[in-house]
Amino acid sequence: MSNPSDKLSDEELVLRMKSGEHRYFSVFVDRYEKHIFNKCRSYVKDQDVAADLSQEVLIKVFTQLSKFRQEAKLTTWLFSIIHNTCIDYLRSKKKSPHEVITEKLADEVFDIVDHDEEISEEKTVEILESLLEQMTPEGKMILLLKYKEKHSIQDIQQSLGLSESAVKMRLKRAKETINKLYGEQLKKK
Repeated sequence: MSNPSDKLSDEELVLRMKSGEHRYFSVFVDRYEKHIFNKCRSYVKDQDVAADLSQEVLIKVFTQLSKFRQEAKLTTWLFSIIHNTCIDYLRSKKKSPHEVITEKLADEVFDIVDHDEEISEEKTVEILESLLEQMTPEGKMILLLKYKEKHSIQDIQQSLGLSESAVKMRLKRAKETINKLYGEQLKKK
């Protein structure tokens, strides 16, 4: 027999949790625990570390829920918590978050850069890795949200607390920056 709370939309679930009905947090956990773990696992390859980071994310969601303004989708807000938690972990372990972000963006490289057909995909990804080292964290995150996570402009806008035009401008600048760097890199080859 299905539980009626399983039919709640994310918005209804958040409203109930925010109003102090903490039992609905278990519904949230049931709904998103696997998703959170898989996202953490994409940043860190160790299953135990991913499980620990997933727990940390769940704690942050529970403690920061009052700050969620519900202007963005819950999944966009959740992604930013997962992303920041994992990047903080990687920094604390002196691992390069650039590598992880590069791997996550590698699949989407042809949507981001004006690809030269004569250069192999492997070489393009290798070039992208070095270029991401030169990007700002904000530029990398906006590219990741848009091209890897496939979030809409409106979701990114709400999640980052920016206007729609600011998100579009930052995305445009990030793409221009990476394309400029990519073009310069190709001239060196």
